[in-house]
Amino acid sequence: MDRSELIKVFDVVDEDKRSFALDTLDEYLYFKEQVKKLKELPLIRCHPKRPEIQEVTPAGKLIKDYSQIIDAKRATLLRILYRVESSAADELLQKLSEFE
Repeated sequence: MDRSELIKVFDVVDEDKRSFALDTLDEYLYFKEQVKKLKELPLIRCHPKRPEIQEVTPAGKLIKDYSQIIDAKRATLLRILYRVESSAADELLQKLSEFE
C-alpha cells in the first residue's frame, strides 16, 4: 500500500477539503512511520540498583503521544469522507488497515 492508493479515496471530495485531507494524510503517514521507528527502541528501562522498579523510556512516551495523534488524524480523515459518502470512509478504513 502506498500513498497514491490512499489519495484515490479522496477523489470524491471537493478541492479545499481535499487539500486539507491530503495534508492530514501526510501527517498521518509521517507519525505512523515515526511510531514504527520508535518501536525498535527499548520502551521500558529498569532501575540500576532496584530492578523491580521499571520506568517508561522517552521512546515509550512518544509512542503513546504519537498514537493519540494518529487516532485523531484518522478520525479527521473519516469525518471528511463521511460528509461526502460513507462508502468512501469504509474504503479508507480498509486501505489504512492494509497500510499497517
